[in-house]
Amino acid sequence: MSFLYSFLNFLQPGILWPEIADLRPMLVISIVALLVGVSRRAVYPRREAFVHPVFMWLTAFIFAQILSVYYGGLGAMLDEVSFWNVYLIFAVVSLLLISDLSALKRYVLGMIVGGMFVVGYGIYAVWAQVGFGVTGRAGAYGMYENHNDYTFIIIQILPFIYLYMRAETGLIRRGLLALSLLTCVIGVFLSLSRGGILALLLEFALIIVFTMQGKRRMLFLPVFALVGAIAVGYQWAKRDENSTTYTAADAESSRFELWRAARKMFQDKPLLGVGSRRFYEYSARYEEISHDEMGKNSHNTYLEILAGTGLIGFIPFVMMSWRLIKEMRRRPASHGPPLLDATQMATLIAFYTILFRALLDAKTYDWSFYMLCTIGIACVMLRRQFDKPVGMRNGVSAAMELQRN
Repeated sequence: MSFLYSFLNFLQPGILWPEIADLRPMLVISIVALLVGVSRRAVYPRREAFVHPVFMWLTAFIFAQILSVYYGGLGAMLDEVSFWNVYLIFAVVSLLLISDLSALKRYVLGMIVGGMFVVGYGIYAVWAQVGFGVTGRAGAYGMYENHNDYTFIIIQILPFIYLYMRAETGLIRRGLLALSLLTCVIGVFLSLSRGGILALLLEFALIIVFTMQGKRRMLFLPVFALVGAIAVGYQWAKRDENSTTYTAADAESSRFELWRAARKMFQDKPLLGVGSRRFYEYSARYEEISHDEMGKNSHNTYLEILAGTGLIGFIPFVMMSWRLIKEMRRRPASHGPPLLDATQMATLIAFYTILFRALLDAKTYDWSFYMLCTIGIACVMLRRQFDKPVGMRNGVSAAMELQRN
């Protein structure tokens, strides 16, 4: 179930097959997964996971979204509860399912496989000229329909693919992961997303810095810098070629319009903002917005949070991010299982890159933030269990599980 839950979350069955949307497939799956998770015995005290600062700040951030629309009355607040509760449910169910290291591995692999379906669909859409692919830019469906949004799922899963490939010993599985890595790179290039290619290059740079040492790192960095410069030039040229009426200069000026509107919203309502997911409604009241940008988000996650939920929303988001990074950077007290080390490092690299990518797109509701926080908390819980003396671990099964992996 740990594999299936994360896999289906990114497959988005209700969107992929609209005919079953009324059956609320992910709600049904979440209920089943919740029952399965509760029935499992975890190798760590579950209470510690749910009182961990990352989880507490994540909960506070979601609560801020609901509180921010108080001026709209109970109906508006219930609408936000309906929208945002899925992220809290997702985090709770996921932590219940990740009961040991094997479950963590299955969960991450489910994320990779589900994410790769989305990546593959985006490439297929360009080839078959369906959906967003008719624009000549790769985009999938649902949350990842837009070519910019599409790059978020790639940035999220790529470090896990690379580090799991390094930790894998089976030839076939290593080959499949290598093919997935290549497909992700192709997907970013086909998206023609300028922000996407910059994030991809940053992510590879972080992989080199964090996973390589000595002469190998010094050899790869200058070569990578040259390749990166060529990649940026290529992506810019292809994007301009794709749309001669919307150049990089146009994108820059339009973003400045939206960013000024967000700044003015925050200055006007610094505590709770104009309301979660309300930027597009109020932007024209605060700034002269060109016709093409009407009804759009702020194209910057941090400004979107400040404009929508003010400091009440921004502080929990910053604290959640800071605590996750702090935990993922923490050196273990002892050498742990390679898989756990790989997962922790991949989470750190992915989160750093998502934070950078968020500068150029407004994605407060992107799954990456909540997925990476969940995986990060699970890593912390398993790491704590492993760092304890064998006799103090939570049951013999914990010791056996950690030693085996």
